[in-house]
Amino acid sequence: MAMQPAIADEQITSLLPRCQRGEAAAIEALYDLYADRIYRYLLARLGDADAAADLTTEVFLRVIKSIAGFRLDQRRPAASFSAWLYRIAANLVADHFRGRRRGVQISLDDGLSLAAAEPGPQRVAEQRETAAWIARGLARLSEDQRLVIIGKFGEEMSNAQVAAWLGKTEGAVKSLQHRALAALGRLLGAGEHDAEKAIFSSAHR
Repeated sequence: MAMQPAIADEQITSLLPRCQRGEAAAIEALYDLYADRIYRYLLARLGDADAAADLTTEVFLRVIKSIAGFRLDQRRPAASFSAWLYRIAANLVADHFRGRRRGVQISLDDGLSLAAAEPGPQRVAEQRETAAWIARGLARLSEDQRLVIIGKFGEEMSNAQVAAWLGKTEGAVKSLQHRALAALGRLLGAGEHDAEKAIFSSAHR
Protein backbone atom coordinates (compact mmCIF):
# COMPACT_ATOMS: atom_id res chain seq x y z
CA MET A 1 0.00 0.00 0.00
CA ALA A 2 1.40 3.40 -1.00
CA MET A 3 1.99 5.74 1.91
CA GLN A 4 0.03 8.97 1.91
CA PRO A 5 1.90 12.25 2.39
CA ALA A 6 1.78 13.71 5.87
CA ILE A 7 -0.82 16.41 6.38
CA ALA A 8 0.80 19.83 6.60
CA ASP A 9 0.26 22.18 9.53
CA GLU A 10 -0.69 24.92 7.07
CA GLN A 11 -3.58 22.84 5.75
CA ILE A 12 -5.11 22.53 9.21
CA THR A 13 -4.50 26.11 10.33
CA SER A 14 -6.15 27.29 7.11
CA LEU A 15 -9.14 24.93 7.19
CA LEU A 16 -9.98 24.73 10.88
CA PRO A 17 -11.19 28.32 11.48
CA ARG A 18 -13.34 28.13 8.37
CA CYS A 19 -14.80 24.79 9.49
CA GLN A 20 -15.54 26.30 12.90
CA ARG A 21 -17.45 29.06 11.14
CA GLY A 22 -19.51 26.41 9.36
CA GLU A 23 -18.16 26.97 5.84
CA ALA A 24 -19.37 24.03 3.77
CA ALA A 25 -16.44 24.16 1.35
CA ALA A 26 -13.92 23.97 4.20
CA ILE A 27 -15.74 21.06 5.84
CA GLU A 28 -15.77 19.24 2.51
CA ALA A 29 -12.03 19.90 2.08
CA LEU A 30 -11.34 18.57 5.59
CA TYR A 31 -13.38 15.47 4.80
CA ASP A 32 -11.42 14.91 1.58
CA LEU A 33 -8.17 15.29 3.50
CA TYR A 34 -8.96 12.72 6.18
CA ALA A 35 -11.76 10.43 5.01
CA ASP A 36 -9.58 7.78 3.36
CA ARG A 37 -7.18 7.71 6.31
CA ILE A 38 -10.00 7.29 8.81
CA TYR A 39 -11.70 4.66 6.65
CA ARG A 40 -8.49 2.60 6.42
CA TYR A 41 -7.98 2.91 10.18
CA LEU A 42 -11.55 1.72 10.85
CA LEU A 43 -11.33 -1.07 8.29
CA ALA A 44 -8.18 -2.34 9.98
CA ARG A 45 -9.87 -2.25 13.38
CA LEU A 46 -13.19 -3.78 12.29
CA GLY A 47 -12.39 -6.02 9.32
CA ASP A 48 -15.76 -5.04 7.81
CA ALA A 49 -15.91 -2.64 4.85
CA ASP A 50 -19.56 -1.69 5.34
CA ALA A 51 -19.12 -1.01 9.06
CA ALA A 52 -15.95 0.98 8.37
CA ALA A 53 -17.79 3.12 5.81
CA ASP A 54 -20.69 3.72 8.20
CA LEU A 55 -18.40 4.66 11.07
CA THR A 56 -16.33 6.95 8.82
CA THR A 57 -19.51 8.90 8.19
CA GLU A 58 -20.28 8.92 11.91
CA VAL A 59 -16.79 10.20 12.73
CA PHE A 60 -17.29 13.24 10.53
CA LEU A 61 -20.78 13.86 11.84
CA ARG A 62 -19.28 14.03 15.32
CA VAL A 63 -16.50 16.27 14.05
CA ILE A 64 -19.01 18.70 12.55
CA LYS A 65 -20.97 18.69 15.81
CA SER A 66 -17.94 19.29 18.03
CA ILE A 67 -15.42 21.19 15.92
CA ALA A 68 -16.52 24.64 17.09
CA GLY A 69 -15.21 23.81 20.56
CA PHE A 70 -11.94 22.21 19.46
CA ARG A 71 -8.80 24.05 20.55
CA LEU A 72 -5.80 23.53 18.29
CA ASP A 73 -2.27 23.10 19.63
CA GLN A 74 -0.54 25.83 17.62
CA ARG A 75 2.86 24.23 18.17
CA ARG A 76 1.86 21.27 15.95
CA PRO A 77 -1.58 21.86 14.44
CA ALA A 78 -1.81 18.83 12.14
CA ALA A 79 -0.68 16.37 14.82
CA SER A 80 -3.05 17.71 17.47
CA PHE A 81 -6.05 17.74 15.13
CA SER A 82 -5.24 14.24 13.85
CA ALA A 83 -4.99 12.95 17.41
CA TRP A 84 -8.44 14.38 18.21
CA LEU A 85 -9.92 12.84 15.06
CA TYR A 86 -8.45 9.41 15.78
CA ARG A 87 -9.73 9.52 19.35
CA ILE A 88 -13.24 9.99 17.98
CA ALA A 89 -12.72 7.03 15.64
CA ALA A 90 -11.27 4.87 18.45
CA ASN A 91 -14.26 5.63 20.69
CA LEU A 92 -16.62 4.56 17.91
CA VAL A 93 -14.70 1.31 17.48
CA ALA A 94 -15.08 0.63 21.20
CA ASP A 95 -18.82 1.39 20.98
CA HIS A 96 -19.11 -0.94 17.99
CA PHE A 97 -17.57 -3.87 19.82
CA ARG A 98 -19.61 -3.23 22.93
CA GLY A 99 -22.72 -3.38 20.75
CA ARG A 100 -21.65 -6.69 19.24
CA ARG A 101 -21.03 -8.12 22.68
CA ARG A 102 -24.58 -7.25 23.73
CA GLY A 103 -25.81 -8.80 20.49
CA VAL A 104 -28.97 -8.22 18.48
CA GLN A 105 -31.96 -10.37 17.59
CA ILE A 106 -31.98 -11.42 13.92
CA SER A 107 -34.21 -13.68 11.89
CA LEU A 108 -33.18 -17.21 11.00
CA ASP A 109 -32.87 -16.24 7.32
CA ASP A 110 -30.66 -13.29 8.22
CA GLY A 111 -28.56 -15.51 10.43
CA LEU A 112 -28.02 -18.04 7.66
CA SER A 113 -27.09 -15.37 5.11
CA LEU A 114 -24.62 -13.73 7.49
CA ALA A 115 -23.04 -16.90 8.79
CA ALA A 116 -20.36 -17.12 6.14
CA ALA A 117 -19.54 -13.40 6.16
CA GLU A 118 -19.45 -12.70 9.88
CA PRO A 119 -16.48 -13.77 11.99
CA GLY A 120 -17.28 -16.39 14.62
CA PRO A 121 -17.86 -15.53 18.27
CA GLN A 122 -14.32 -16.51 19.23
CA ARG A 123 -12.81 -14.28 16.55
CA VAL A 124 -15.06 -11.36 17.52
CA ALA A 125 -14.02 -11.83 21.15
CA GLU A 126 -10.34 -11.88 20.17
CA GLN A 127 -10.75 -8.70 18.09
CA ARG A 128 -12.60 -6.99 20.93
CA GLU A 129 -9.95 -7.99 23.45
CA THR A 130 -7.12 -6.78 21.22
CA ALA A 131 -8.89 -3.50 20.46
CA ALA A 132 -9.59 -2.92 24.17
CA TRP A 133 -5.98 -3.69 25.09
CA ILE A 134 -4.63 -1.30 22.47
CA ALA A 135 -7.08 1.44 23.49
CA ARG A 136 -6.12 1.09 27.17
CA GLY A 137 -2.46 1.07 26.29
CA LEU A 138 -2.62 4.12 24.04
CA ALA A 139 -4.46 6.05 26.75
CA ARG A 140 -1.50 5.49 29.10
CA LEU A 141 1.15 6.72 26.67
CA SER A 142 2.40 10.27 26.44
CA GLU A 143 0.91 12.32 23.61
CA ASP A 144 4.15 12.08 21.60
CA GLN A 145 4.32 8.30 22.03
CA ARG A 146 0.65 7.93 21.07
CA LEU A 147 1.09 10.02 17.93
CA VAL A 148 4.13 8.01 16.86
CA ILE A 149 2.17 4.75 17.19
CA ILE A 150 -0.75 6.25 15.23
CA GLY A 151 1.61 7.49 12.54
CA LYS A 152 3.64 4.31 12.20
CA PHE A 153 0.90 1.69 12.51
CA GLY A 154 -2.32 3.55 11.74
CA GLU A 155 -1.09 5.78 8.92
CA GLU A 156 1.77 3.46 7.83
CA MET A 157 4.17 6.39 7.72
CA SER A 158 7.92 6.05 7.50
CA ASN A 159 10.10 7.38 10.34
CA ALA A 160 10.92 10.36 8.14
CA GLN A 161 7.24 11.13 7.55
CA VAL A 162 6.39 10.86 11.25
CA ALA A 163 9.36 13.08 12.08
CA ALA A 164 8.14 15.74 9.62
CA TRP A 165 4.56 15.40 10.92
CA LEU A 166 5.58 15.92 14.53
CA GLY A 167 8.45 18.32 13.94
CA LYS A 168 10.99 15.93 15.43
CA THR A 169 14.13 14.14 14.29
CA GLU A 170 14.02 10.55 13.03
CA GLY A 171 16.13 9.54 16.02
CA ALA A 172 13.54 11.02 18.37
CA VAL A 173 10.76 9.15 16.54
CA LYS A 174 12.63 5.85 16.87
CA SER A 175 13.18 6.49 20.57
CA LEU A 176 9.51 7.37 21.11
CA GLN A 177 8.40 4.24 19.27
CA HIS A 178 10.74 2.08 21.35
CA ARG A 179 9.47 3.55 24.62
CA ALA A 180 5.84 3.31 23.50
CA LEU A 181 6.14 -0.35 22.50
CA ALA A 182 7.98 -1.15 25.73
CA ALA A 183 5.19 0.49 27.74
CA LEU A 184 2.53 -1.39 25.79
CA GLY A 185 4.48 -4.61 26.27
CA ARG A 186 4.48 -4.11 30.02
CA LEU A 187 0.72 -3.62 29.95
CA LEU A 188 0.37 -6.81 27.92
CA GLY A 189 2.66 -8.64 30.31
CA ALA A 190 5.00 -9.44 27.43
CA GLY A 191 7.87 -7.83 25.57
CA GLU A 192 8.25 -4.99 23.10
CA HIS A 193 8.25 -7.41 20.15
CA ASP A 194 4.93 -8.92 21.24
CA ALA A 195 3.40 -5.45 21.56
CA GLU A 196 4.54 -4.52 18.05
CA LYS A 197 3.22 -7.82 16.67
CA ALA A 198 -0.20 -7.28 18.31
CA ILE A 199 -0.55 -3.73 16.98
CA PHE A 200 0.68 -4.70 13.51
CA SER A 201 -1.72 -7.65 13.35
CA SER A 202 -4.63 -5.47 14.45
CA ALA A 203 -3.81 -2.91 11.77
CA HIS A 204 -3.47 -5.46 8.96
CA ARG A 205 -6.38 -7.86 9.35
